Amino acid sequence: MTGDVAATFCATLVDEWCRRGVTHAVVCPGSRSSPMAVALTAHDGMNVQVHHDERAAGFMALGIGIATGHPAVVLTTSGTAAVELHPAIVEAHHAAVPMIAVTADRPPELQRVGAPQTIDQRELFGGAVRWFVDPGPPQDQFREGWRQLGADVVYAARRGIPGPVHLNLAFREPLLGEPGDLPAAAMSPEPEMPRFGLLDEQLGSLAPMVVACRGVIVAGSRTVVADDRCADDLAAVLELAQRTGWPVLADHLSGARVDHERVVSAFDPMLRDARVATTLRPDVVIRIGGLLASRVTNEWLAASGAEQIAIDRWGVCPDPDHVVGTSFPVDVGEACRQLASLPRLAAAPDDWTDRWRAAEVAARAAIDDTISGEPAVAGAVAASVGAGGALVVSSSMPVRDLEWFTAACPDVRVVSNRGANGIDGVVSTAVGIACTGMPTVCLVGDVAFLHDTNAMVGLARRGLDLAVVVIDNDGGGIFSFLAQAEALPLDRFELLFGTPHGADLVGLARAHGLDASRVVDAAAVAEALTTWRRSGGAAVIVVDSDRDANVEVHRRINDAVAAAVSNADGFRGE
Repeated sequence: MTGDVAATFCATLVDEWCRRGVTHAVVCPGSRSSPMAVALTAHDGMNVQVHHDERAAGFMALGIGIATGHPAVVLTTSGTAAVELHPAIVEAHHAAVPMIAVTADRPPELQRVGAPQTIDQRELFGGAVRWFVDPGPPQDQFREGWRQLGADVVYAARRGIPGPVHLNLAFREPLLGEPGDLPAAAMSPEPEMPRFGLLDEQLGSLAPMVVACRGVIVAGSRTVVADDRCADDLAAVLELAQRTGWPVLADHLSGARVDHERVVSAFDPMLRDARVATTLRPDVVIRIGGLLASRVTNEWLAASGAEQIAIDRWGVCPDPDHVVGTSFPVDVGEACRQLASLPRLAAAPDDWTDRWRAAEVAARAAIDDTISGEPAVAGAVAASVGAGGALVVSSSMPVRDLEWFTAACPDVRVVSNRGANGIDGVVSTAVGIACTGMPTVCLVGDVAFLHDTNAMVGLARRGLDLAVVVIDNDGGGIFSFLAQAEALPLDRFELLFGTPHGADLVGLARAHGLDASRVVDAAAVAEALTTWRRSGGAAVIVVDSDRDANVEVHRRINDAVAAAVSNADGFRGE
């Protein structure tokens, strides 16, 4: 009887989740979680992946949520298995990605008595979840509330600021049973998220700031949210840029780095030159979405003294420098369209618009003439993904090389775990995105790859199209750009920051049954990715690099950009 009730309870939850658009689950092996695992795999509407490692499974669910906009279920058994979800939940919390974390648990009579694999799982993830619920062991007398529980879980993960929900389910033995008739499904679909813009008084207060001013639009992550309105949002951002004559400083994560006369892609190397940075200092900044990875640009914005306005669909407007004067939780497309339609809107002075365009053209030409090494690898990878595919880049140097030096890659979804900016779980996130059917390329450094080697467990059998490109410089390459590299003796720096590992990354990938190869430069990476696109499947491509040489490559590119922009129209003699 107890097993049948638990089976019916779990089948009801799963059926309600599927009715509300939840179609993916990542299941980790375990005994106590058996009722839910069986229910997930029994439902025809649920696509289930099984993973041995809970930490990797959590990031797979994160990737699915990023790709689809709907929460994925990730299921673990009790005890420390549940704790392993914490890194992915923290990332989902900060990045506003919906997720349903289901942890099995022992019933109350086995708590605090030393029962095996039993810890206190109440509020396990603290404030990182949108909702924690522990309904207790399933009881048939409460069956009329089961569907509402399933609906509430999805609602909590998607409404307001999307994010993770923790559902802790205690099960008594016997753990297996036969599901009976499910409670009737009520027709209560979730309402569509309304588009809401600026209020009239808010528009009135902003109007003087955007009329004939020297401004910039900064587009970070989440500027264009991947849903059926993304093209409309992008068009609205570009329309505002056209009407104002302002440049759009867009990273790839924004969805706004496209081939357009107002979009600036080389802002980081441009602004490293003090004279150029001063000449291009704005009076007004509209910030959309998350932060850029470029420290140079963020410090330039903070020191500009400009009036700074933040816009984000969920009001998540990071401001570590405490310079944002006004923040609006409004729909990005709607707000930009309203601003672009102001009746007395006038464009910035011509010299402002022309200087930004001249600087971008000169900088892009200089980058194309001098790029090599790791930046060239990032560019080759971005160019090789192909329309309709996804590019997942690790925090640390890959996301920076992409932002600093790589031009638009049309119709490619670019993703990076920049919520908490960690390097853990990057490959597993890419696996999750590939699980949605999107051909996916993942660009990581060797340390990030080693952080997440369990992403490769079972990967060869998943039938996914995923290529993982690993830049192998035998350690933490980003630290070579920091003050520690010059302040510490070489042996101490290598011990604490360079951290050479000496691992055979190709051998490691082959041990998991994956096609793996080692190449030497960007051209070879592009060739290997062309081969992968023809054959599909899962592959690992390791490209050799050198940390000291990489620092010199960046210096050479930045110097070339500075020289080119200084000689561009509008900058000579300034």
